[in-house]
Amino acid sequence: MADSQHRNLLDELSLLGRLHLQVRRLIEAAELGGHAARGLGGGGDFIEHRAWRSGDEMHRVDWRASARGDQLLLREQRAERRLQLRLLIDSSASMVSGEPVSKWRYSCWLALALAYAAKRAGDSVELFAGGGDSNAKMRFRSLSELDLRAEELEQFAASGGTDLASATGVLCSGSSRGLLVVVSDLLQADDAFWQALASQRQRGWHIVVLRVLAGDELKFETQGAVRFEGLEGEASLVVDAGAMRSAYLDELQRFDGECAEGAASAGARLVLCDTSANPLGPLRQLLEEQLP
Repeated sequence: MADSQHRNLLDELSLLGRLHLQVRRLIEAAELGGHAARGLGGGGDFIEHRAWRSGDEMHRVDWRASARGDQLLLREQRAERRLQLRLLIDSSASMVSGEPVSKWRYSCWLALALAYAAKRAGDSVELFAGGGDSNAKMRFRSLSELDLRAEELEQFAASGGTDLASATGVLCSGSSRGLLVVVSDLLQADDAFWQALASQRQRGWHIVVLRVLAGDELKFETQGAVRFEGLEGEASLVVDAGAMRSAYLDELQRFDGECAEGAASAGARLVLCDTSANPLGPLRQLLEEQLP
């Protein structure tokens, strides 16, 4: 039943065609409209009263409690720390591959849905498509901008090689605390990228890396002669898929280990996302755990 449900959702999203309609349907399916605002600290909890001091804001005075005594009392609350969410979608050429849903589109689904959830909670949200030949920086000032940002990403063309390290530095500049979510296939992730994440972690950023891979990349069930096209400048290659399947899966496992080690060294959480699987899975996982 679960497999049928996720296939039905994926089919439905594909039929909707336009990115903003797909994201709206995903938000509806994830019931994001029902999530309560929480912020980074989930704050606002009452702790105790204290006497008013010069310079305190009058709107914090508890007038009912003050009326029972001979001094003004303020409500002390745990600080409401609102999340600064920065989302980086890998815009390199390798992200356009994947059938029937490309890694780029799947990444946009996840990033825009997370942006909506955070903005609804009153958090600060910026989205950056970068790391490839073209970059785009988008700030969400209100929930009403969701469709506009989706339209901008719809028109964006992912292309070129990968430089996620530089993109990470640009997105986190000017702020020293928040949650950074990187959405990428990590096919060209290098030591510079993981070192860049480690640097941001030291500055106070919590980091989640959503590693988005196509279902055929993960399973490699293709048979017969297959042509591999180098999307980021590599030469094309024709191989017998069946003959190389075992070697391919071994290499994928090795690279999985490298990514896990890189994430651990950077203090980042790594989440694998399969474009042939229900996008509600990783989305709900992140939201329900109220990262960081």
